Amino acid sequence: MPSQFKQRLPFIFLLLFTFAMPKSYAKEVSFAQFETEQNWQEKTRVATVLLAGEKLPSSQKITIYQELADEAFSNKDFSNGLKYFKLLEQSTALDHLPKERFRAMKMQGVCYYFQGLMQRAAIEYGRALNLAKQMDDKIEQANLLSNIGLAYFKMHNMELALDYYQRAKDIYELEGSAQDKADILHNIAGVYIRLSRYDLALDMYRQVLKVFQKLGNENAIAQVYGNMGVAYSESKQYPLSLHYYQLALRYYQTQQDKLALSRTNTNLANINLVLDKLKVAEIHATAGRDYATQANNKSLLLAALHVLGKVQLALGDIAQAQASLTQSLSLAKEYKDELIIKDGLGMQALLSASLGDYKRAVTLHNEFIDHQRSTTSGEVLQALNAFQTQFEANRLNQEIKELKQARNLQRLETTKQTQLTIMLTIVVMLVVITAVALYRRSMEKKAKFQLAEKVQQRTEELQTIAQELRQANQVKSQFLANISHEIRTPLTAILGQTDHLIQGLYPPEQLQNELKVIQRNSDHLKGLINDVLDLSKIEAGKLELHLTEFDLSYLLLDLFAMFKPQAKSKQLQLLLDNQVGPSFWVQLDYIRVKQVLINLCANAIKFTNKGSVTIQLLSTNQGVQINVIDTGIGMDNEQVEVVFDCFIQADNSITRRFGGTGLGLSLSQQLAVMMGGYINVESEAAQGSTFGFYLPCKEQQPNKTQTALELPDALTKLQGRVLLAEDHPDNLRLIAHYLRSFGLDVISCENGEQAVELCLKEFPDLVLLDIQMPVMDGMSALNLLKECGFNAPIYALTANAMSHEIKGYLDAGFSGYLSKPIDKFAFYNALATHCTVLTDVLDTPKIDLSDLASRFSKSFGDESQLIKSHFKHADLAALKQDSHRLLGAAQMFNLDELAECALVLDRLLSKGNSEVAYQSLEQAVGNLLLALDGEALNS
Repeated sequence: MPSQFKQRLPFIFLLLFTFAMPKSYAKEVSFAQFETEQNWQEKTRVATVLLAGEKLPSSQKITIYQELADEAFSNKDFSNGLKYFKLLEQSTALDHLPKERFRAMKMQGVCYYFQGLMQRAAIEYGRALNLAKQMDDKIEQANLLSNIGLAYFKMHNMELALDYYQRAKDIYELEGSAQDKADILHNIAGVYIRLSRYDLALDMYRQVLKVFQKLGNENAIAQVYGNMGVAYSESKQYPLSLHYYQLALRYYQTQQDKLALSRTNTNLANINLVLDKLKVAEIHATAGRDYATQANNKSLLLAALHVLGKVQLALGDIAQAQASLTQSLSLAKEYKDELIIKDGLGMQALLSASLGDYKRAVTLHNEFIDHQRSTTSGEVLQALNAFQTQFEANRLNQEIKELKQARNLQRLETTKQTQLTIMLTIVVMLVVITAVALYRRSMEKKAKFQLAEKVQQRTEELQTIAQELRQANQVKSQFLANISHEIRTPLTAILGQTDHLIQGLYPPEQLQNELKVIQRNSDHLKGLINDVLDLSKIEAGKLELHLTEFDLSYLLLDLFAMFKPQAKSKQLQLLLDNQVGPSFWVQLDYIRVKQVLINLCANAIKFTNKGSVTIQLLSTNQGVQINVIDTGIGMDNEQVEVVFDCFIQADNSITRRFGGTGLGLSLSQQLAVMMGGYINVESEAAQGSTFGFYLPCKEQQPNKTQTALELPDALTKLQGRVLLAEDHPDNLRLIAHYLRSFGLDVISCENGEQAVELCLKEFPDLVLLDIQMPVMDGMSALNLLKECGFNAPIYALTANAMSHEIKGYLDAGFSGYLSKPIDKFAFYNALATHCTVLTDVLDTPKIDLSDLASRFSKSFGDESQLIKSHFKHADLAALKQDSHRLLGAAQMFNLDELAECALVLDRLLSKGNSEVAYQSLEQAVGNLLLALDGEALNS
């Protein structure tokens, strides 16, 4: 029994019951009962009884039709909705309830559209358009023109679609809202995609996307993402297409929009088919078919079946492919989808050839060619008809022009006959001149009004651009201020392991393994700094993947060892749940996989204050999934929606509490997409989060072994004299210790003036100048030494390590720069360049910093008093020297919180006296004093 007949059985039984019921029973129901009834079947029964009555008023009858039609439409029962809208139209007239009649006609077109019957939908829209013209409703006219264009678009008639869209656009420009204008541009862009004008289409989508984002229309934004995916797919930019389709799919999954889910899954199936990901393509094509079936949309069903048949044919499933393609071709012929018919005939020919039925394959191929020729002939005939019409129009215009000339000659001869005719001609001319003058004045007024509107529009656009630039500048400032915190994840492991090695906490036989941990984290630290460049390369399409074979289980063990010290320092339980075994070799981009996992693990530990962080490795049908599960602060739904955007964290308070650039998750998601996978997130506020990293891959048989990391060569002693100028006494002693441990003679001083005097007196082999010093700073000392002819190398020794600051030092004439805190090997390499290198091996310097650290901590009280005094007397120059002195010393002794507070104050004072706001200065000074007090208590 057909499914449609089964659906209508209850209604048929209801009609039979109605006609068979006694009259007395019909009187038992009332119109009030119909209005209050909530059950659909009972409501339909009551309506049927009422409509069968003889004395039901027309107003109540119309109300019944309206409610039944709307209820059926809202339940996606388009067949019954269409029936009741037709009855509603028959019960109304233009002079009686014209709005109800218009809506009934329009909704019939909508019902046909959602059933995939585009030709019938266009006819019903046309009937409603004629009524809208009689009602003089401009907006409804534009809406119907747009609907007709959409119907022709679905029928692949781009010429008619663009014509109707343009007519709707002309009305919206005068009468429509911002939403209306954006919607019609959205539709026109779809036509440009079909005409292969992808650049114009993408420009339109970007304009439309800004409007929808400003209006907060999430559904429209998802539609734009889907259509941008189509544009990138048609222009063969498949990774970008895949990205935008997945953005749209995430939204439609939250809304359970079956029509959109069918369309988007079908598009994803096509992309994965092109990328040769056949299993993924089959999953999406099957989902597209199922959603189209649930939505009862034949147009989407035939598209999904067509791509499913292609995928099944590529997978070698001939029987299923034949069934899918046969059903798709049948539906395409029924609904006149010429593109699917043409492609379907070609695919059927391939199927027949694969089954050995070569005769039928040739027959189908000939049908494919005939259909192609008929389509081409139709297009040529259409072009010829258009040319013929234009030719006839030109000839008719020429005849009209000749008739006008003859009439003008006759009029001139008539005017010669009488003086009265001459006078009338003069009057006519005066009237014409007056009309022209009035028309010109009206046009000037209109032009001024349009110019004022354009000026206002341009002003608003410039204000919007200025706001966007201000926001971009704020994001840039926040990013630059927080980037140093993002790289501390591997740095913490390096410093922790180094500290343990210096203190001799590891037995000799374990040293090799601990040094390997330090080297691996050092190598990865360099990769983190390139995150921003990676993001730029992805957007420019220049980032390439480098596939290598590696053991995924070993990689997780490496990550576990990297993050174990961090978790332990926060008293968190770090767990490793490996469900694939001790070894699982894959062929992926090792660097990018590790980069993504480090970001996810670092975030989990950063945002978890108590509980545990679990790294879980699972095997799936298509690859692997690595889950990072934490019991941290979690996120709400709004925060989850923006968590993968660039430079975005949940809110500003998270940046203040935990730091971070907001770049890592966006880059990680894009890297995952490039590798064919994705990252999803499930989170609940105050309960924790689970980030799932899915990678499509197969287990490989290892064909090579990992090589051990090599330790750096041993250092040798140096010979020479170095002049060191540093204003902070503790820093001076510490750096001097380093220099002497390398075998060098040290000449030390406290300011630039003393440095100049000693350089001209002692002539050292190398000079190290701090930039900010009392009496004379490093820049002034450099210039004075150059003027005096001093030509030994001079290095800038500074805590300011920003790229523009370093460039300024080198442009000023410094031979190089060395940053604080001291990097022992960079320090040694710079010294070895300018000093004599001996052959004696240098013992690893073991400098006892306890006395220097103790001395520095004892100075915290004096430093606090100095800062309070300088702030009270508004001595900003002295206050800047205080902040810079503390910044260098805190970095040298690894007091991160104190160094950060000193850096904020130093940056603030670097702007100049006129740009420093008192409130900001007071807050920065207060934070620095609190940090000093806290370090004093800890010491």
